[in-house]
Amino acid sequence: MLRFLFFVLAFLLLSNTAFSNDPYPSYPLTSCDKTPGMADSHVLALSWLPAFCDAHGYEAGYAECLDLPPESFHAKNLVLHGLWPNEASCGMDYNFCDAEIKANHCDYPSLSLPSSISKELQMLMPSYAYGGCLERHEWHKHGSCQLLPVSQYFALALRLTREAVNSPFGNYLSRHSGKKVKKDDLLKILEQSFGKNTTQKIYLGCRNGMLVDVYINLPALIPYDADLKSLVQKADKYKKTGQCPKTILISDFTAKTLRGIAS
Repeated sequence: MLRFLFFVLAFLLLSNTAFSNDPYPSYPLTSCDKTPGMADSHVLALSWLPAFCDAHGYEAGYAECLDLPPESFHAKNLVLHGLWPNEASCGMDYNFCDAEIKANHCDYPSLSLPSSISKELQMLMPSYAYGGCLERHEWHKHGSCQLLPVSQYFALALRLTREAVNSPFGNYLSRHSGKKVKKDDLLKILEQSFGKNTTQKIYLGCRNGMLVDVYINLPALIPYDADLKSLVQKADKYKKTGQCPKTILISDFTAKTLRGIAS
């Protein structure tokens, strides 16, 4: 009897040891790691400023919306929102890596940027030109999660933005400012710009029938000399599907188009 009890006890001890070292535990093996440089993809986030202002900027009192001349470059071209490193295990939360969240953009410390970068940011990031401090927010929220120094981070974002602005897609938007276009035509232009089957890698965000956001999915590794088209072709599909209508307004800063009645 004692020998039987001994074997039972030994079996239970060995079983517990085996279970505690189970190489396939039931709990998740991944979690959000906010260590800088852990991105498995990127997004180049661009905006169409007139529609962005109608959707967000006027209510918030953004100077780039209230004071911007309708015929300016910002009003008729894609502009830079940011370059966002992403980590799948974090969902939407791979940001503010070792950085403190501030209530207002201008609460972050100012950035020391070379004059060449500063000059180009004034053209491609309207908030920077008008003192809205978006560049500070973007650096601390997203730039903190990658390994490039601040000047190289913005130089890369600006180069990719220039390529988008000068692409057939960017030129098409500029030519149709203040007009309505077919969504199918936009998708065709996207494929002409970035290659076959790339429309699933680019998110078109609309509000009230107007194009507001263009989010371009990019791979984890972005060689500094790699062009935007080749990067898009290497990227995964964008996880979110755009909800733009069949006919989309490419807004300008006139009240007529902001009411969505342009021809």
